[in-house]
Formats: sequence, structure tokens, C-alpha cells
Amino acid sequence: MVAKETTDLLEKLDKKISDYTFAGWRIVDKNEKRLECVLEKGGDYPWGLHLFLTLITVLWGIVWYLQYKKNKLRRMRISYDNSGNYREEKVG
Repeated sequence: MVAKETTDLLEKLDKKISDYTFAGWRIVDKNEKRLECVLEKGGDYPWGLHLFLTLITVLWGIVWYLQYKKNKLRRMRISYDNSGNYREEKVG
């Protein structure tokens, strides 16, 4: 009976991971034995282009800052415990 419960929780975890990856999150690490996954989002933007535009037009620095805040690298861990409780926490 324990194996079926673990399989059900693993399916729930896979569904959550699928939902997050569809929303733009990337999988960093997945541990099926511990029923947890670390996801990340953001952190990839063309900083060279923003630097060039800021040097030409000083006001572009404001746009660069707003883009940086929007695309800042975020990590989170999602997991299920043995009782089936879902937990989501920020990492780093």
C-alpha cells in the first residue's frame, strides 16, 4: 500500500512540475525519492544591449533596472511529504 501512495504523490509532484514549467520555470534538480524538485526562473536577459542603450541614452538605465527586477533569478523548492502535504519554499 505504501508504494501506491508514493506513486500517487510522485504523480502529483510531476503535475505540479509540469504546471510550473509551462509557466516558464526551469528544472534545476529533481529528487523522486524525497519527492521534491528545485525550479528556477529568470536571470537571462541581454545585459550588453541594455548597457549600450544606457550609454547612448541615459534614461534607458531606468528601463534596464525595471527589466532587471522583472527578470531577477528566482529559485524555489516544491515538495510533498509522506502525508501528502504540499510545500513550496524560496531557495537562495
